[in-house]
Amino acid sequence: RRQFQFMASPMQTDIDEGLYSRQLYVLGHEAMRRMQATNLLLVGLKGLGIEIGKNLALAGVKSLTLHDPEAITLPELSSQFYFTESDVGQNR
Repeated sequence: RRQFQFMASPMQTDIDEGLYSRQLYVLGHEAMRRMQATNLLLVGLKGLGIEIGKNLALAGVKSLTLHDPEAITLPELSSQFYFTESDVGQNR
């Protein structure tokens, strides 16, 4: 069983403008501050789910919990950057 937590620093109020410059341009400072305070649970890590999880982690959310109790199958390896052949049969 795998469990991953992506955590920003607990009292992060300053926004790294160099890192998030494109998001700040589109969303603005207030939306970025709210995103940095957001805790998310993502259920379902097939091809699209794992890509969404990656994008949420890169967007700068406070924490992201990934959950999927289904087993990894061999055909999924073609749509997953995250798993290898040794992971087949294990829980996502």
